[in-house]
Amino acid sequence: MNRKTSRQSQKGARYGPEDLGALVQRSGIRLSDEQLSRLWSYHTLLRAHNARLNMTRIHSFESMALKLYVDSILPGTLMTLPSPLMDLGSGAGMPGIPLKIAFPHLDMMLAESRKSRTDFLKLAIEDMKLEGIAVVDRGVTERFETPVNGVITRAVEHIVRTLERISGCLVKNGLVIFMKGPHCDGEIQQTAKRFGAEYRLVEDIAYRIPQTPHEYRVRKRYRMF
Repeated sequence: MNRKTSRQSQKGARYGPEDLGALVQRSGIRLSDEQLSRLWSYHTLLRAHNARLNMTRIHSFESMALKLYVDSILPGTLMTLPSPLMDLGSGAGMPGIPLKIAFPHLDMMLAESRKSRTDFLKLAIEDMKLEGIAVVDRGVTERFETPVNGVITRAVEHIVRTLERISGCLVKNGLVIFMKGPHCDGEIQQTAKRFGAEYRLVEDIAYRIPQTPHEYRVRKRYRMF
């Protein structure tokens, strides 16, 4: 098959839940039929609303499955996630919604200030009939005081700014999980200078989405008092 024919075949292909399940399973993630059904519903909603809301620039089916959903779930396979857990800067719901689907015992908060995004998040939660998950539809600042045992954020902003914003809600010895690219040592050094007495880096995990070249790092910080 030549390259042109291959592109045409991929563009015209129709995908279903079984294709999503195959990609998830290939990545070492095991979901029940119900969980896979919910993840497919989420994917369908995201595709239906993305053109209008521009929530992600990733459009191909395989890239969405791996770079969005699998990548969101992988931290839960690398560590024990705290609960309640806040997804800070959730956007279209990542990593919070895929994590909630894969680990239903988690109490999840999706923090997002843009109304178009929060409307979508509420629609998705209702459509999938998810329980134990809520939308924080305003910006999180130092004055946000709803206590959480953990915060997870997916490459939203500089680590220093995130730690400043969650100072009012993260409990003592709470865990902050940063999903970053492989090259952010400068942020780590700046954070150590700014928060050396308040936060301790407890783990730095390098990982790759299985069978892909996509490399990431997860950094875990405990807040100490």
